[in-house]
Amino acid sequence: MLPDTFKIDSLLTEQTRKLVADFLRGDGWKCGWKSSSKRDIYSFWHKHFAGHRNGRKEEHYDCSEELKRNSALLFAFWEFLSNKIFAEHTLIRCYANAQAYGSDGTLHTDSKSDRSYTAVYYSHAEWDPSWGGETVLFNQDKSDIIGSFYPKPNRLIGFRGNIPHVARGVSRICPELRITLMFKTWHEPPMREGD
Repeated sequence: MLPDTFKIDSLLTEQTRKLVADFLRGDGWKCGWKSSSKRDIYSFWHKHFAGHRNGRKEEHYDCSEELKRNSALLFAFWEFLSNKIFAEHTLIRCYANAQAYGSDGTLHTDSKSDRSYTAVYYSHAEWDPSWGGETVLFNQDKSDIIGSFYPKPNRLIGFRGNIPHVARGVSRICPELRITLMFKTWHEPPMREGD
């Protein structure tokens, strides 16, 4: 069983990290995505790879075959994660977000269930602490920060999808897009004898 939050540094080889980063910087970005379409005013860049696109419909839909058709590279990445970290998890969504200065995220949850997890991968080659862009986690009543993850290159963070969180915007001096790759999962442990 995974902890509520975790981080893994130096996740991929440098060669694979670069392949993922180059792929994410390619075509297919669309501007106008919002964490919550009902209440967010501002939007950011988004690239969809697999899974549902609207709300919490079909949370148990396994989109790994869709990901395989859309991106062999990201499917291989998911297989690596599935074998090493997310055993007994179903992939329900895979996408990337990008933020430049001025496109801040808003506090939200990805799910109402503690069976869902969100994994965020930072693929960039370098990041300066002055650039901002942290992923910040809050307690359930959103009255205090319970954790903050620096977007360290080649870092994977994970947390339960029902934890309120926000992608902080990058600073004015940041020369990079803050690109994150997300794998959203559903944990359904197999029934054991006697259950």
